[in-house]
Amino acid sequence: MNKKISNTKIITICIVLVLSIVVLYYNNTLRVPSIFDGKFYTTAFIAPSENPIYLKEKQSALPELSLWTDSIIASKYQYPDFFLKNTATTSFLVLRNDTLIFKRYLNGVKEGDNTQLFSVTKVFVTSLLGMAIQDGYIQAIETPVTTYFKGLKDEHFKQLTLRHLTQMQSGLNYDEYGKIFQTLQYYYEKNLTRSIYAAQFDTPPGLQFKYKSIDTQILGECIKNALDKNNKKILEYFHERLWNKLGMQDSAYWALDSKITRNPKYYGGLNMSARDLAKFGTLILHQGRYKKKQLFPKDWFAYCRDTTHRCKEEDKYCMGWYYSVDDNNSEVYYAAGFNGQIMLINETKNVIVIRLGKDRGGVDWYPIMKKLSELV
Repeated sequence: MNKKISNTKIITICIVLVLSIVVLYYNNTLRVPSIFDGKFYTTAFIAPSENPIYLKEKQSALPELSLWTDSIIASKYQYPDFFLKNTATTSFLVLRNDTLIFKRYLNGVKEGDNTQLFSVTKVFVTSLLGMAIQDGYIQAIETPVTTYFKGLKDEHFKQLTLRHLTQMQSGLNYDEYGKIFQTLQYYYEKNLTRSIYAAQFDTPPGLQFKYKSIDTQILGECIKNALDKNNKKILEYFHERLWNKLGMQDSAYWALDSKITRNPKYYGGLNMSARDLAKFGTLILHQGRYKKKQLFPKDWFAYCRDTTHRCKEEDKYCMGWYYSVDDNNSEVYYAAGFNGQIMLINETKNVIVIRLGKDRGGVDWYPIMKKLSELV
């Protein structure tokens, strides 16, 4: 009897030890990503612009909460500041006609602080693609991925183009929402380039939309490889071609996959301040024109104005943007990242609304941000 108990204890201890090792090995994978990850993981530093440009400001109060939220929110919170504070919001900015008319920094984040944008990063990458094409480093958006990657084994890669990647139509076997553990594993992958070579296809490219970050990662690495051929580093190009020209005033960081491979997380690793994000928003609002300079082709995102180019799913995805709140009376779209990082642009009203936060705070932000953009 004692021997049996002893053997059972030994087996139990062994199981506990094995599980402990597994947990320790995969501790990153089990951890939920945070907007503050840039403080703890490997990053590349992005210096402020040599000649910072400051947003024009003319502060005013927001409309009454009942006018742009539902009755439950309005009765629970009564005032906009109370609502923002209690919904995990860290930054909330409203711009009208390129002027900052409302700003709040809450829940431990101060003006100028950088936080991780997650998938809002994707619209920076699709913008960079437009710039690289405009500058002649990439021939066209229909260029095959195999132009920039050698040794890809699956034959479907020969059909895969940069356009497919911008539209999330690669056909690769990834499921961002259906396989959460796979998504977390990808977030903590130590060699993102290796994951591209290991990728497999569900369907041929161009047939089906499925949201997956690996598409933007491949796109970013294609841009990087195209620039490398011209002796340019992608983050230096990003700083020279975009960051510096927009007069970004705060330090930023781009998350890398590891200290060894140092691949930027193109799909969601940009850490920056809300006020600098607003400057980027004005660039988009004016079709790539900023301070009388055309930074990317004027018609670059006009591709998405044609509703047939947006995905047929509810979010109406196109080139990193979502058009689910768009309607026949206005041109409204937004970039969105994990846990409620949102930049909404209302072209019709010339308004930008930015909401960043620790999590979504239990709020469906898109319709209320659209409504606010119509009221201010």
